[in-house]
Amino acid sequence: MKLKQRFQPFLQAIPKLLLFQFVSTVILTLVTWGISLLGSLLLGLSGKAAVTSGDLSFLFTRWQGYVMIILLLAMVTIYVAVELNALIIFCNKTLDGEKVSVWQCIKEGFIGLKKFLSLRGVVVILYAVVLAPIFGLGFSISLTQNFYIPKFIMSVIEATPLFMTAYIIVGVFLTVVAFVYCFILHGTLLNDMTMKEASVHARKLFVKNWKNLLVELLIFFLLAVLTAVVVIGVCGVLPLLIVQAIPMGESVKAFFTIFFSVVIILLCAIAAYSYVSLLMIKLTSLYKKYTSEGEEWSYQPQEKKRHPVVITVVALLLVASIGFSVYAVGHFDELFKTQVDGNIVAHRAAGVEAPENTVKGIDVAYQYGALGSEIDIQRTSDGYYVVNHDADFERVAGVAKAPEEMTLAEVKELRVDGEPVPTLEEMLDASKDKVILFVELKGATADNQMADDAVRIIKEKGMQDQAVLISLKMDILEYIEEKYPEMQTGYLAFVSLGYIEETPFDYLALEEEISTDETIESVHQKGKKIIVWTVNDEEDIEHFMLSDADAIITDSVKLSGEVKERLSNRSTSEIIFQQALRLVQ
Repeated sequence: MKLKQRFQPFLQAIPKLLLFQFVSTVILTLVTWGISLLGSLLLGLSGKAAVTSGDLSFLFTRWQGYVMIILLLAMVTIYVAVELNALIIFCNKTLDGEKVSVWQCIKEGFIGLKKFLSLRGVVVILYAVVLAPIFGLGFSISLTQNFYIPKFIMSVIEATPLFMTAYIIVGVFLTVVAFVYCFILHGTLLNDMTMKEASVHARKLFVKNWKNLLVELLIFFLLAVLTAVVVIGVCGVLPLLIVQAIPMGESVKAFFTIFFSVVIILLCAIAAYSYVSLLMIKLTSLYKKYTSEGEEWSYQPQEKKRHPVVITVVALLLVASIGFSVYAVGHFDELFKTQVDGNIVAHRAAGVEAPENTVKGIDVAYQYGALGSEIDIQRTSDGYYVVNHDADFERVAGVAKAPEEMTLAEVKELRVDGEPVPTLEEMLDASKDKVILFVELKGATADNQMADDAVRIIKEKGMQDQAVLISLKMDILEYIEEKYPEMQTGYLAFVSLGYIEETPFDYLALEEEISTDETIESVHQKGKKIIVWTVNDEEDIEHFMLSDADAIITDSVKLSGEVKERLSNRSTSEIIFQQALRLVQ
């Protein structure tokens, strides 16, 4: 009986929650589309195609940028009103057994925004919009759920004990904050408290009930995971394993493999889609329990109802899954990536396979079959160009001097794991007719003079077709495109707003998290090539090898080659599994 009482609120709430999420998703999709359209018009008026990590100053130096900031803040506000405020109000009404109107809850959610007009309110929004998604703690909005610390920055944090310690301390602190103040929005929205009153109230509730709260949330999490595993296992994974074990024709096996893979994808989507809302139901029920005065709060069960809409939707999904599976068997090569064409560009010459940014690295990258090598050039005090990634040579050669503080002769005395620091000319000679050289204009000396000199040196070597000039600095690349249109250019970015594919460069080298399938397709439609950086983990290498990206920049050159070879020898079932896994991710 207790188990039934524990599950009943959630089981009865699921159809309503799915309806709420559907309506809210439609509203927010339209809002996002409208504001994105306005943002694109503003960018067009300013003569820009996109705002990226290389020119974020635009947002603070042009009137169009200020208007875009206002639009972004407006969009964040709308998401908070719908996905946080309205959801809490919706859960409260559902638990009280009231007749719930989605539109009324959304209206009350917007009214509740006035509670955030204080310093504490701004901090709460900042936590929910930025910190929660970055650290994966607490509730956030879907607009920013993919906020992240870029992997190239995270790798530096992980490699530096001081930074890693600070990161862990911040993570622990934010975890504690997430639990201590988990009821702050409930107090403001359900009990009409000010943000200050709600923060004090939430803290008192936590201190009084923290043991029960942690136990209840742990039980909820375990039951949610167990339920999802059982349902997905019984309805999708187990039948899929049976299909693979039973001898049958290739087309029939492909049909059932695709069908049950689709079932798994749908069930995973429903589980992920409903988990946050069910967790909010749980938190709301605990809030009502902890704040009940003198009497124990209990869920008000509603009359059992049939849900024809839900049944109809399930039936339509089933029919659509069968139809898609039949179609997919007949158009397999069109729908599934059967050929792996992804190329490998070795980061800093050869990644971890050789001393970084050295001539030896070029030779090693070529031996491993890399398409190209990426290197970093900086100018010396006497005007030569040497290859080094960091601001100085301390990490690689033990000398805490920047290239611009040294002459070429002084740099030539340094050694990187026994290898000399090369010049741009030496790297071009080593790569000629072997690999494409992606030359990043790097550091404090990256300017128009560096661009002019790099172009001159590349032309002197006759390697215009075997070298690509890349940079994080958009203005330098724009200068090259205008003055030297015959040269190949590549723009490095890890943040992008707008239509980055409209930028005038031949290559777009994008950080992993913004290299979505949609972005890759958009870039290709404009006749440009896309490279993803810096892809080092085996799972990530596999993911982007199976995408339509033209290449990956990686430190794991040998591993990338092994992954590519393995993917090129997959069975039909493996091809389907991996495509389904990409969709789930």
